[in-house]
Amino acid sequence: MRLLSPLLRAVLVGGMLAAPIGAPAAEAVLTGRVEVWERTGTELRKLEDASNAVVFVAGFAESPDPLRESELAQRNKSFSARVLVVTVGETVRFPNLDAIFHNVWSKSRAHPFDLGLYKVPEVKSVAFSQAGILEVFCNIHPQMIATIMVLPNNRFAVTGRAGSYRIAGIPAGEYPVYSWVEGATPIKHTILFAGGNTRTLDVKLQIKRIPLTHLNKEGKPYQTNQGGYSYPPGSGGD
Repeated sequence: MRLLSPLLRAVLVGGMLAAPIGAPAAEAVLTGRVEVWERTGTELRKLEDASNAVVFVAGFAESPDPLRESELAQRNKSFSARVLVVTVGETVRFPNLDAIFHNVWSKSRAHPFDLGLYKVPEVKSVAFSQAGILEVFCNIHPQMIATIMVLPNNRFAVTGRAGSYRIAGIPAGEYPVYSWVEGATPIKHTILFAGGNTRTLDVKLQIKRIPLTHLNKEGKPYQTNQGGYSYPPGSGGD
């Protein structure tokens, strides 16, 4: 399963981001709205829900902050967010809020990890030291899917249902701005930011429905039975 395009992976892991910049004298703001459109056959329609689109400014990095933390919880056999965006050096906490076992894992090249079996009240954490994109799953519940995007700076926004966004604190200069949502090819714009100014960028992203089936961490199909999902020995079932 591949939720993210090779182009977007190249943006983060292919050396397209420059060295850290100095403190800017004045900073700009980027605002706008993302529309998500779906193509089915020959028909193209606008979706009412534009949630979880990511807009981010590339071209520069910042010093990692090892004290920065985010959270991707497990509750009701789901992750608390479909898309989580963090910055390099940040730690992500993975609390299990269910009274059943989960096994969170990722084999993404950016930062593979396997947290093993655990349940409430245990919390496990992962520190991300380099930019990249991770597809995250549970080895017990195949419907649990999330994406962690690790960026080299925090000039990004994740849209809500309406698709509007605002990114503040952009240093003066010309930078690539990328827009992405799951199932769409990312779009790149190059924008010149002048100190203290506000720029506007509206984006239309076109998605294709993609299969969400995937293999478990051993590379095997998830097993099912009449009661739903079956579970590895010692996992505690559901």
